[in-house]
Amino acid sequence: MTATSLSTEPKPPAAATRPVRRSRRPPRDKRRNWVLTVMIWMTVLYFLVPLVWLVLSATKDNAGLFSSFGLWFGDSFQLFHNIEALFRFQDGIFVRWLANTIAYALIGSIGAALLATMCGYALAKYAFRGAGAVFTIILGSIMVPLTALAIPTYLLFAAGNLTDTPFAVVLPSLVSPFGVYLMRVYAADAVDDSLLEAARIDGAGEFRIF
Repeated sequence: MTATSLSTEPKPPAAATRPVRRSRRPPRDKRRNWVLTVMIWMTVLYFLVPLVWLVLSATKDNAGLFSSFGLWFGDSFQLFHNIEALFRFQDGIFVRWLANTIAYALIGSIGAALLATMCGYALAKYAFRGAGAVFTIILGSIMVPLTALAIPTYLLFAAGNLTDTPFAVVLPSLVSPFGVYLMRVYAADAVDDSLLEAARIDGAGEFRIF
């Protein structure tokens, strides 16, 4: 004869069924994305409107600049005439200005990147006395505004007879304390010391390793 045990535990009450109300509002993430999209497009327009104005103004004559709407073409299309007048101005001095700008930009950017990379690499991978102090001074120089350095820089170049020379433009552009900071952080985290040791064992010099 088998005995069957009946469970005396109370059964949980049945869950009350309530009608699920679906909100007509979009999810919070979608609303946030929509707001960010609108803000991004407003920022893009903010930066593009001056460029559009510049291009359209290049197609007008002097009278059309003041008599027509700024963001639309004028009565006459003078783009090619204005470009020709630009390159003829003072026997083509604009070409020299353009060449100087390209030369200063290339020399300054390439030179600043090279010096910042070398300095950041040395501060990150070489242990020498005063490395911490040098890096602290470099970080402190980032907080000095460029306007505060205008007069001291001019007096320094005037003392060295470098005013009115290309060196007065090139030399200040070669100094990039923030670039040194970025390269030092990158070299310390991304370049493994074991790779440098392996290169030294293989006979590579320090410049080749760099």
